[in-house]
Amino acid sequence: MASQAVFAALAALLLNVAAHAEQVLRVKDGDSFVVESGGRQVDVRLADIDAPEHRQPGGDEARAALRSLVEGREVQLQLVGGDAYRRVVAHVFVDGVDVNAEMVRQGLAWVRRSYDPAPGLVRHEDEARAARRGLWADPNATAPWLWRRARRGNSAAPRTEARTTSQALVSIAQATVPRVRCGTKRTCREMKSCGEALAFLRQCNVTSMDGDKDGVPCEKVLCRR
Repeated sequence: MASQAVFAALAALLLNVAAHAEQVLRVKDGDSFVVESGGRQVDVRLADIDAPEHRQPGGDEARAALRSLVEGREVQLQLVGGDAYRRVVAHVFVDGVDVNAEMVRQGLAWVRRSYDPAPGLVRHEDEARAARRGLWADPNATAPWLWRRARRGNSAAPRTEARTTSQALVSIAQATVPRVRCGTKRTCREMKSCGEALAFLRQCNVTSMDGDKDGVPCEKVLCRR
């Protein structure tokens, strides 16, 4: 319920962002920045994409690119939701430029495909990969969610556990996502399917099932990318 309360507060704070431009105060990394809104500073994360982290290869380039696009400028935010870090998640536009798409087009961010992104974003990533732009110049580029997981020491689950749970894992692409009633379930143990877990994550923002924040809930028992 806490995550829902956070989202409600963020939504109330930026209720009119679709009609008003927000001033960008500073860029934090390749997919987040801070805006001035109603006399308050609000953290914003770019929806549907994930840029390299600060200490990850490509992180400095991604941050520099986002700074060149938005820092000190007025941006239009299309609110998508909130996340576990109390940030507004949004599609961002500046002078008609889709900033989220531009970061992907330049090859400086991955598309979070498990979040059902716009087809245009996927097309931009495929084109950047083919052209080896930006981070795709490195054939061994590591997705940020995998890099974060490795940094936390969670990248190598015991092989015996992987074998025992592999039969239960379902591909995100194969999962059927139903409509659910928020507040009725909150843990992976309560989920009957990958689709149900995805529904509670996406529709109810139950982020406790997505420990590594990669958009795939219950990865050890139900879902896989």
